[in-house]
Amino acid sequence: MGNEYMRPISDDRAPTVTMGPAFLGFLEKVVPEEARDAIRSSSVQVLQRALEAGPGATGLVVGRVQSGKTLSYEGVASLARDNGFGLVVVISGISNPLLAQGERRLRGDLSVAESDGWIFISPAESQQVPGAVRNQLAAVCENWRDPDTPPAYKKSAVVFLLKYHGRLAAFANDCASLDMSGVRVLVIDDEADQASLNAQAKKNKETTTYATLRMLREALPSHYYLQYTATPQAPLLISIQDTLSPKYVCVLEPGDGYVGGETYFGPGNDRIVISISDEDLLAAEDAAGPPPTSLRRAFMEFLVGAAHVAATGKPSIRSMLVHPSRETLGHGAFTYWLRMLYDDWRDKLSHQEEAPPEKLKAEFSAAWKSLAETFPEIRPIDECWASLKFVLRNLEINEINTRMGETPVVQWEKTKSYVLVGGQAIDRGFTVEGLTVTYMPRGTGTWTADTIQQRARFFGYKSDYLGLCRVYLEPQVLDAFRNYVQHERDMLSSLREIAAGAESLPEWRRKFLLDPRFKPTRAAVIGIATARVKTSDRWIADRFPVREDAREPEKVWVAIDELRTSDWVRTRYGHERTSVAAHQALVLLEQTAPPSLLGERLFHALSLSLARLADDEPDAEVAVVRMRPGQASYRSEREDGSVQVFQGRTPASAREGGYPGDRAVFEPSARITVQFHHFEVRALATGTPLAAAVTSAWRVPESSPSGWLIQVGN
Repeated sequence: MGNEYMRPISDDRAPTVTMGPAFLGFLEKVVPEEARDAIRSSSVQVLQRALEAGPGATGLVVGRVQSGKTLSYEGVASLARDNGFGLVVVISGISNPLLAQGERRLRGDLSVAESDGWIFISPAESQQVPGAVRNQLAAVCENWRDPDTPPAYKKSAVVFLLKYHGRLAAFANDCASLDMSGVRVLVIDDEADQASLNAQAKKNKETTTYATLRMLREALPSHYYLQYTATPQAPLLISIQDTLSPKYVCVLEPGDGYVGGETYFGPGNDRIVISISDEDLLAAEDAAGPPPTSLRRAFMEFLVGAAHVAATGKPSIRSMLVHPSRETLGHGAFTYWLRMLYDDWRDKLSHQEEAPPEKLKAEFSAAWKSLAETFPEIRPIDECWASLKFVLRNLEINEINTRMGETPVVQWEKTKSYVLVGGQAIDRGFTVEGLTVTYMPRGTGTWTADTIQQRARFFGYKSDYLGLCRVYLEPQVLDAFRNYVQHERDMLSSLREIAAGAESLPEWRRKFLLDPRFKPTRAAVIGIATARVKTSDRWIADRFPVREDAREPEKVWVAIDELRTSDWVRTRYGHERTSVAAHQALVLLEQTAPPSLLGERLFHALSLSLARLADDEPDAEVAVVRMRPGQASYRSEREDGSVQVFQGRTPASAREGGYPGDRAVFEPSARITVQFHHFEVRALATGTPLAAAVTSAWRVPESSPSGWLIQVGN
């Protein structure tokens, strides 16, 4: 291989990706063996797409919460060094603890992978020495531009930047004062959906962080910008013309052992995910009262789980996360309750020879039984009880916020058991080592989808000990997480298709399956016009059947007969019923509805719902009802050209049982019901026949996903 990997590759050369010493060392020394194939493939894909898009393009890399995005961009950074990148800029965290967490890990992993290949530049550490950062950058740039520089001096610099306008502006000014031409730069914007985007765009202004990011990009003539996030709604909904609007997307798939929303909020996990009762939610608001019963139970389950690990003889870090609220005021009460329980239990265990705490042991035994139901491998209760004193003796209870000054940094090497109490500081981007028990009485707030999802610090690679995990949630938050699973599944499916080349990301018409209670992201950053469309628990009908592109009635009946999966059956009120499979329902819509109708919002959302049903339940039944076959019917056209599709109800009389109305004609057991109405449309004033029409009306039940957010306009 020689030193080929050390030479910058000119931007007019066909983009190829070489795996050299930095990346191969990273795979061998940092990446777990079972994840190497996935990291190798995804790292090459991400850098390849960046090179294909060219300098200055923004790329979106989408992972899952706690799924290993840091490992991904470490791999891409290592690969970038092997492919002629002299500088890697990592913009990570909006607080010093988050920046420190990311910097410590990145320094360690890259150094292990290739000990002599990197220079680490921390502006926060260098600010006491005027010009230190600029001088280091200048040497790096000169070494990479000079073809005679010996390989030992061609180190790649890694710069860690807080996502704060002051730090960004200072570094941008240093770069602008240097000749950066010919130096390839990889910019990694971690948690890119958070503070990077311009929340002042609608006012034709720029936020300071956004403005300084733009300054930095302008100072780097040959940079490749990667947005990393697990919640991409905001980057996807900013204006397409925005400099941070992504031009391509890569979707990272979690490795084996990952536990995310599909697992936690799927069927059968109600013993792991628990709804906090109203009584306990009220108790949580009374700082002067006793702790909520469920908090006491959750704390015990955490301690028993940690005691199990200690009893195995191979102790590893186990943590509990308590997330009471965004504000710091309520954190103090929970910290006090936990420390009060801790002091009481530790005292009783320390003096159990004098006064055996039988009642306390019975409580911990109940917690053990709860865990044993989901984790049969748990050590016997007597072993866990014996190990409990070691867990309590070495337990750290930390309040992670600024209530008492600067936010503390968790020292994970200090002990094996932690309880963290906090809000925003332990929210987005914060990694909780060995998290098993989460207690979150915090409500949904403004129902912002990406914000709620980022609270899921309990996701991660936990399949080996999922049975020891417990997640206590406020009921509406629990419901929000369940709904987000459907939203995320649909969104990722679309992004995978785009990543595979189905269409370009800028041309993709944004569409999100989204519960109407949710906002996709904060409204201030949205630059694409969207509309909310609810498809469930309603009839969606064509009220304008006289169209130039209307389907001929005979062709409609032929299409139904070709797709139906059962014979026609006469129903009580003289209609006829058959069915089609869910995977054929979208075909039925497309073959029987006028093309112009399919572009309208409601029918566009309906087609999306049918496509999703076909993916999830391809053989589910869709009921097809032919309304009043053989009977002559007509509808009068209104002044706006619409008609009343549905016939109304008729009350029961002495001779007849009455009719409940067309809207009441649907199949409760079917996933969807579609009615086909055949009638003559007449002019309102004269009664003159205008056209014979067959029109459809679709009913999606309330139990189906209830809404879509759809891009409108250009």
